[in-house]
Amino acid sequence: MKLTESEEDHIRVIFYLFERTGQAVSTNAISDQINTTPASVTDMIKRLSSKGLVTYRKYYGVTLNAQGNTIATNLIRKNRLWKVMLTQRLNFNWTEVEDLADQLEHIHSDKLINEIDQILKFPKYDVFGDPIPDESGKYILRSRYPLTEISFGQQVTIVGVLNHKAAFLTHLNNHNLNIGSEIIILEKFEFDQSYLILHKGIEKQLSKLVARNILVRYNNRIDHPQNK
Repeated sequence: MKLTESEEDHIRVIFYLFERTGQAVSTNAISDQINTTPASVTDMIKRLSSKGLVTYRKYYGVTLNAQGNTIATNLIRKNRLWKVMLTQRLNFNWTEVEDLADQLEHIHSDKLINEIDQILKFPKYDVFGDPIPDESGKYILRSRYPLTEISFGQQVTIVGVLNHKAAFLTHLNNHNLNIGSEIIILEKFEFDQSYLILHKGIEKQLSKLVARNILVRYNNRIDHPQNK
């Protein structure tokens, strides 16, 4: 099925938002991601519904049908592999790759993306910690929790970020925090709800906004393969 880039963008965003919440996706949530109006999103959803790619119920939200999910998984695979390629092989910073990957995912060449996957030695996660589907659509899910849900004294590893905007990622860079950083929560300050953490022997203070956009895992959890 031939789709426009805009149709593909909407399908990928629906997949991404459902992946994060496990619930039907609202038009407002989609419009926030794509930076368009809810009315335009509604029109697009009707178009995708007529093609049998989504199911939409007013006041409930939209979900992908089987064919829509297959298309979305392929788009997500391309998008996330490009993010790894840009950072690992083309010397881009993770603050630069979001928009570029969104453009590159529309290149329709299975051979190209499979070659990239092989060159990168089949990465399981992208630069933001999101799982990368393999050629058959399978990917590895791992338990991830916002830093705000972790008890004091627990040692955890950063495995993802919810906010992919350059300003947020630059803020993490300034704190020398990235995917794989091991941290311990030392204290939560009642006044402003900020957090004091220990990273590489150095105490650092994070705002509540920053902490809730950092995803971590306990160091003894097991990852599980998924077939979406």
